[in-house]
Amino acid sequence: MAKKKNNVVSSNFNPARFRMGEEASMAAYERQAQIDATTKAAEEELRKAEEFAKAAREAEERAKVEAALAQSEKEKADAEAALKAAKEAADKAAAEAAAKAAQEKADLEAKLKAAQQAAADAKSAAEKAAADAAAAAAQAAIDAANRAAAAGANVNTAGNVFLGTTPLAGGKSQADLAAENYAKLQAEKEKTMQRQSIMDVLTDRFTKYNLTGLIPTIKRLAQEGATESTITFALQETEDYRRRFAANEQRLKKGLQALDPASYLNAEDRYRQYLRDYGLKQFDTDDYVRKFIENDTSVNELSNRINIAASRIQNADPAVKAMLREYYKLDDTQLLAYVLDPESQIGEVERRAAAGEIGAAAARQGIRAGVDVAEQLATQGITQAAAQRGYANIANVLPTSEKLSQIYGTGVESYGLAEAEQEFFNTLASAQRKRERLKEREIAEFSGSSGIGKTSLDTGTRGGF
Repeated sequence: MAKKKNNVVSSNFNPARFRMGEEASMAAYERQAQIDATTKAAEEELRKAEEFAKAAREAEERAKVEAALAQSEKEKADAEAALKAAKEAADKAAAEAAAKAAQEKADLEAKLKAAQQAAADAKSAAEKAAADAAAAAAQAAIDAANRAAAAGANVNTAGNVFLGTTPLAGGKSQADLAAENYAKLQAEKEKTMQRQSIMDVLTDRFTKYNLTGLIPTIKRLAQEGATESTITFALQETEDYRRRFAANEQRLKKGLQALDPASYLNAEDRYRQYLRDYGLKQFDTDDYVRKFIENDTSVNELSNRINIAASRIQNADPAVKAMLREYYKLDDTQLLAYVLDPESQIGEVERRAAAGEIGAAAARQGIRAGVDVAEQLATQGITQAAAQRGYANIANVLPTSEKLSQIYGTGVESYGLAEAEQEFFNTLASAQRKRERLKEREIAEFSGSSGIGKTSLDTGTRGGF
């Protein structure tokens, strides 16, 4: 029975259905594979998206950091600018404070000087009063002697007093003694007044010399009986006097005559007034004024120097200032100091000032003139206006001539800046011919000729410069 059942089961097997099941299983497997592949692709896309997001976050963080750095740099720049402004303000305040302190010092010195003069005047008045009192006492003594003589009944009817003629002890009468005493007092009074006059004259004079420190010496020598000339000579030997008129020592070494104090002071006032009139107060110093006196600087030379310093440097075109700084490696203050220094030869000063103007004229045309060329042109008398015209002409012809020189340099003499300067500033014919030959060569090249035409033959037969 069991076997029969098995046969029944076997008899129910259907190959078509089996194939359909296999196909369905295969389709399911493929769908699962597709699902797995899609899932994997989705996971890959997700991974890429996460990496992209990560990169975006990192870029955002970098951007934030860069923005923070930029902000930090800006804050740093702002802080540096604020620090610079604060430093400038502090420097300005310090300069103003120094100027104020200097003014206060000058005011105090003036007050001290006035007080010293007042004290000297008071002392002089006291000494004069003492002398007057001594003279009055002498006169009183004479009056007393006269009254004593009158007591001896030696009075005439008119009431006139006569001193006794009888000699006293020592062989002199009272009249003789009184007269001698009066004469001595009068002589002493005269000496006192003379000494006081000497002290007054010399005190006033040496106060004008700004040598108040010598006033005690003046008074001591006057009281000892020294004359005005003797005191003056003695004071000239003091260190204070030599220091005050220091330029005289250098003048003597240079074979110049020493100036007397009045002439010395007059020269100082004249030089200082010139400097102040031209707004050059920073050079209104004892050192500069002393140099002018040492070198016996004339009014005309000083005027020329100040004109160069004020007009051609201090108030010059910035381009000229820049060229002077480039040529001579000096800032504005140093340039002014060089110009005003009497040790600098005025001819050299004028040449350098003109060279700066010539160099600036060239620079405006895009041409750099060397310092040697600029100074040479200045020596020739080329002015700033002439330099502007000359370099404008050079700028007009130089680019083409230099280009042609590069093209035809092997067969024709070249033409550059040096030749252009020779042509337009020195009217040098040989330089002009070089430029013309280059033009002729260019014309010949374009016309197809050999370049040896009538013009070139004529030029060649005339000979060189």
